[in-house]
Amino acid sequence: TAVHKPVTMSQKQGKQRNEIFVDVVERLTMLFSNGGYVLNSEIDGCIQLKSYLSGNPALSLALNDDLVVGKTEGVIYPSSVVLDDCNFHECVRVDDFESTRTLNFVPPAGEFALMNYRITGDFLAPFRITPFIEEISPTLVEVVIKVRADIPEKNFGSNVQVIFPIARATNGVSIRLDSNIDQSAEFKGKDSRIEWTIKKFRGCSEHTMRAKITLKEASSSNVRREMGPVSLGFEIPMHNVSNLQVKYLRIQEQHKAYNPYRWVRYLTQSASYVARI
Repeated sequence: TAVHKPVTMSQKQGKQRNEIFVDVVERLTMLFSNGGYVLNSEIDGCIQLKSYLSGNPALSLALNDDLVVGKTEGVIYPSSVVLDDCNFHECVRVDDFESTRTLNFVPPAGEFALMNYRITGDFLAPFRITPFIEEISPTLVEVVIKVRADIPEKNFGSNVQVIFPIARATNGVSIRLDSNIDQSAEFKGKDSRIEWTIKKFRGCSEHTMRAKITLKEASSSNVRREMGPVSLGFEIPMHNVSNLQVKYLRIQEQHKAYNPYRWVRYLTQSASYVARI
C-alpha cells in the first residue's frame, strides 16, 4: 500500500540517511442504506512512526489545538476534531498531551504506533454509492451503480474497486462504462460477481457502471436476495477524513547542525465500505 512505500531511498557511502517518517493512517468502516443514508460509520486511526534517527533525540509532535478526546469533554466547536478514545505508545509523556495536545517522546528505533484513535459519528464519507436495480423482464435485470468522490478535487482515490455480487443463476452479463478514464469492469462467473476497477478516481467526480444481467430462470425473491450489497475498496493518498493534523514535528536538539529529514504523510483506506440495495 502507498503508506508502506518509501518516500526516498537515499544512502551515502553505506550510511543510512538521518530521517523520520510520520504516517497518519485512517481505515474507514461505513454502511449505507439503499437510500444512501449512513447507518454506521467509524474511523480506526493510527499515527505510525518509522524512526531512523541517530542519537535517540527527544521529539515533539503537535496535533490540532482544538482536539477533543471524549464527547463530553469541555466545549466542542464546529471545527473541533473529536476522538471517541485514544491510546499512546509507552514512550509518550501523556501529561504533556493533556495540557498542550503535544506528544513529547523519545522514539525507539524502527517502526511503531505512536498513537491509536477511534472516531464514530458524523463525518463526510469520501465516496457516495448509489445503486439502482430494475427488472426489465422476468429474465433480464438492469443494475446501475453510481459512485461519487466527495473529496477535494486535488485528491484522488487509488485503485478504487467496486464489487457487486449477483445471482448464481446468471446466464450472462453485458457491462457499459460511462467515462473515458482508466477503468475496467468484468463479470467473474466463478465468484458470481461483477468487479469494477478505477485506477485513479478524481475528487469531485462521478462515474457510473451499467450492467444488464440475463438470468437462466425467471427472477424471484431468492434470486434478488443473492444480489448485492455493493462494497467499495480504495486508498486516498495525502488525505484524511477526520481532519486530524500534524502541526509540526520538532527535534529537541540544541545543535543547529542536527537537522534530520522529516516526512509527514496521510492515507485513508477502506476497511468495510458497504451500500445495501
